[in-house]
Amino acid sequence: MGEKEKELIEIERQSIVILKQTFSDIKEVKIEKTGHNKATGSYRMFVEVINNIGESVKFTYSFWKERDEIGSYGIVNTNVQKEGITDSKVKVTYSDGKEGEI
Repeated sequence: MGEKEKELIEIERQSIVILKQTFSDIKEVKIEKTGHNKATGSYRMFVEVINNIGESVKFTYSFWKERDEIGSYGIVNTNVQKEGITDSKVKVTYSDGKEGEI
């Protein structure tokens, strides 16, 4: 894996840390792909989030690594996208297919 891929996976990891501070009851996050906007410096994450009772939702969110913050995201399912904090470990599947826990 090259430096660019490693950096991208680290950015995905950082964004999930912030996602856990944005939504409650997250059990699992699957990152389908990540895009980088060179003009704004932001990243766009395409994810599927699964909550503690097995409901899932697919949406995108923007992430600024310099500010360590999530920007805009689409609310698709308020049952899954509950504002709050997830304190428990979350299973993560990164865009390269590797799995981990955050």
